[in-house]
Amino acid sequence: MSSKNNTIKIVTNAVTAKLIDADKKAMLEVNRCLTYMVDGYEQTTSYKLHKWDGTASFFNFSKATFPAGFFYFVAANLRQAGYEVQLYKKALPKPLGKMRPKIGNYEYDPRYEYQYTVTDKLLKHGQIICRAATGSGKTNSAMIAFATINRPTLFLTTRSILMYQMKENVENNLGIDVAVIGDGNFGFETADGSKVLKRFTVATVQTIHSYLKEPTPMDSPLEVATQRKRQAFMKNILERFEFVILEEAHESSASGWFELLKNCTNAYYRLALTGTPFMKESQEMNMRLMASSGPVAITVTEKQLIDCGILATPYFKFVHLQQKPKMLNPKTSWQPAYRIGIVENEERNQAIIYEARRAINHGLTVMILFKQIAHGKVLKQKLDALGISNELLIGADDQAERKRAINLLKEGKIKVLLGSTILDVGVDVPAVGMVILASAGKAEIALRQRIGRGLRAKKNQANICFVVDFDDPFNKYLKNHAQQRKAIIQHTEGFKEHIVEDFDYSLLK
Repeated sequence: MSSKNNTIKIVTNAVTAKLIDADKKAMLEVNRCLTYMVDGYEQTTSYKLHKWDGTASFFNFSKATFPAGFFYFVAANLRQAGYEVQLYKKALPKPLGKMRPKIGNYEYDPRYEYQYTVTDKLLKHGQIICRAATGSGKTNSAMIAFATINRPTLFLTTRSILMYQMKENVENNLGIDVAVIGDGNFGFETADGSKVLKRFTVATVQTIHSYLKEPTPMDSPLEVATQRKRQAFMKNILERFEFVILEEAHESSASGWFELLKNCTNAYYRLALTGTPFMKESQEMNMRLMASSGPVAITVTEKQLIDCGILATPYFKFVHLQQKPKMLNPKTSWQPAYRIGIVENEERNQAIIYEARRAINHGLTVMILFKQIAHGKVLKQKLDALGISNELLIGADDQAERKRAINLLKEGKIKVLLGSTILDVGVDVPAVGMVILASAGKAEIALRQRIGRGLRAKKNQANICFVVDFDDPFNKYLKNHAQQRKAIIQHTEGFKEHIVEDFDYSLLK
């Protein structure tokens, strides 16, 4: 191979990267490293007829292009294949804010230096993923980055509660007005017939995607024309943002995010915040995350945060169940197994109440996390019967109701907060002493989020948290999921060191 053909240029803008002077072998290598198994390929007729292998690629072979988030990933793969790679990208827009800005009334704490490192990495690379464990202060990292770059910024999330929390944080700590796109709001002021873009905008992906979606064949000509106008309007808005922040960015692997971000053509700065990147079972969804926002540039682990006291030290107890529920056997299918073995399992539910009462008797508050509303109601009835003050939160509860219940726990007016999956993310819960994982399941992302609900640093007690889970041994699905949850704990630094047979409450003294 000649030296000329052995040198490849990669040029990129905010959305798309392109190979220059690449031979066919190099293009095949890029195609290989950007190939993935398409979700649901097993069910397609073409796959079943052996006409397709179930794969697709993010590499456009005819144009020699690929998403800009793979810029460094592709370069690394080509170099490993023996090519010399030259990278060309437009200089990043100059930051307009102060370096190392002060956020609100927060005093500098060297334990949180990594929050400034996030911005350092962003200014160097432009598009990065910040992999930071729950409790690291990702909101502060985002505000530091915005205050430094100080260019039109879009904060994206799928949850309205996260959208409003970010709006409140930015307004309170940075003293600027924040626009809202979502939850029935469209926050642009009209001045002289034009739309004014505020410096910081919070938005839900769902609302923006509703503007960008394609008309359907069933739409009338008027509906098609209206949607085309909505598309053009939103694309014009998205083109004006120079910095995009993706909250809970593991969700950006969904196709709606991916297509949305293609329209942010001037967002050379992209910061994806997540504690759990690349943990989806889907190759396609994992690769979309990097395609949208670049590689992981900084990692903040649970152990790092626990060792410096930012997070509480967790102690894990896996309760061994001994009584097999009637009508439950090893081969019972998943849905009835969950109902019988989790929701209606009297021994398991009594163990949940027992662990909660022990914690309360030692002065701790408790959070019980469930999946199905019926389960939450069963547990609430048991707590009510014992006179234990509690509140139940479910997805139907609005933001005001959530705040009210959380404040009751924070003020010590209730001892137990029962919550569904709405408590997994975006809820500023007070420091609780025990988290009971009543929900079962196997999803690693959800497990880490739920554990994180209890790891907030404690101020008026020992900086520890007790976490309760179950072995669920009587059904192959429930048992397998329990084993997967335990394996995650056993392989996480900062967690695995504190798996116990029973809790030592003397640690609280």
